[in-house]
Amino acid sequence: MPKNASAPPTAELPTAVLTVFRLAALFVFLAVAMGAVVCATGSGASCPTWPGCRPDQITPQWQLSPIIEFIHRVVAMSAGPLVLAAAVMSRRLTGPNRWVRILPWVALAGALASGAFGRLVVLSSLPTWLGGVDLFCALTAMTTMGVAAVVLGAPASDLTSRSAAEWHPLQVKSLAAMSVIVLVVMHDTGIFAAGPLSYTRCMGWPIWQLIGTDLHPWLQVLRLGLAGLGAVLVITTAVMAARTERLRKWGIVIGTLFAAEMVLGLVIRAGGINAGVASAYSVLAVALLSCLGLLMAVAWSAQVDTADMAEREPVGASPSAGCVTLDHQ
Repeated sequence: MPKNASAPPTAELPTAVLTVFRLAALFVFLAVAMGAVVCATGSGASCPTWPGCRPDQITPQWQLSPIIEFIHRVVAMSAGPLVLAAAVMSRRLTGPNRWVRILPWVALAGALASGAFGRLVVLSSLPTWLGGVDLFCALTAMTTMGVAAVVLGAPASDLTSRSAAEWHPLQVKSLAAMSVIVLVVMHDTGIFAAGPLSYTRCMGWPIWQLIGTDLHPWLQVLRLGLAGLGAVLVITTAVMAARTERLRKWGIVIGTLFAAEMVLGLVIRAGGINAGVASAYSVLAVALLSCLGLLMAVAWSAQVDTADMAEREPVGASPSAGCVTLDHQ
């Protein structure tokens, strides 16, 4: 494909940098998902010391709860160095998109804060408000690291085969961003609304009714309102993404995750909750939030590609003229 002589030269992105970014994003997601499983199964107290499981042994005994808690610790402690490596590598990146140099540091701050809070939970306890800060930091780290990895590894635009009018990246990006904000607030307020040992404190959508054993009915009503707003935003985001060829698979994935979350919520409301259903419900909630953040990044990249093509395309030139492609794989 012909290159525009006036375009600034682009350096090939080292594969190692992209690999570290993607591994960091993966491990932060796994750490948050495993943390949700720990909460859903009540496994947090099964390893009362840190970093080992017990004073006289590092690894857990062969029981499910200690194994879940210990796996969570291993994954979380592996995520920290990967996010740090991504943040350090980001300083050497050049290019017009400064966010790939900023977001890894935001993710690092969130991961370190969440790790410190997690250690305090094991060794002592956290007041409710710090529990909310802990969850917010973890979700921030997951979202920002995922966005950074996607934006960094976004493939060269394939807009040459279609007009920019057929794309809806701006709408999808805005909808996905609003969905992420609403869902983060909804999940975080669950910690403040939860009663003693209530599952409400864990990742998961409200089950569309007030819980008598939980606290603050007004806050529960607020969470139900946030859930309703979040549902509308998620469905709209999925539909808009599915109407765009490049984003269609993301729309299908998000729609499927949302439908599965709602079905499990109805199961919980009708028949109660157990550790297995609670774990699945929490992991689906984490996956849905993560995918919305990734979709936001993909749509953001598509929007940048569209704007970049419009700037480089001379008046009267064909859509393919002046496009510079770069394979980051």
